[in-house]
Amino acid sequence: MPLYEFSCAGCGPFDLRRDLRDAPGAAAPCPTCDQVAQRRYRIGAGRPPGGTLRDAGPADRARVERARSGEPMITGPPSGRRLPGGAPHRH
Repeated sequence: MPLYEFSCAGCGPFDLRRDLRDAPGAAAPCPTCDQVAQRRYRIGAGRPPGGTLRDAGPADRARVERARSGEPMITGPPSGRRLPGGAPHRH
């Protein structure tokens, strides 16, 4: 679900994830005070990402979004090939 930004007159800006079916609605209830808040439209929505994710691929961006959302992540053993030598690295 896409993330939309809203602005409450009393509480200020907040973000909501809404289904695409609900996207045409330009208003939503504020989660703090339950007043009607208007959707904010920004021009920079189509810009490529900057900062640390500027050169990241889609899989890396998806991994970061899952981590930010709090979705549990299942990890397993490394899947890459082992380096020749087989002995652990010693400093």
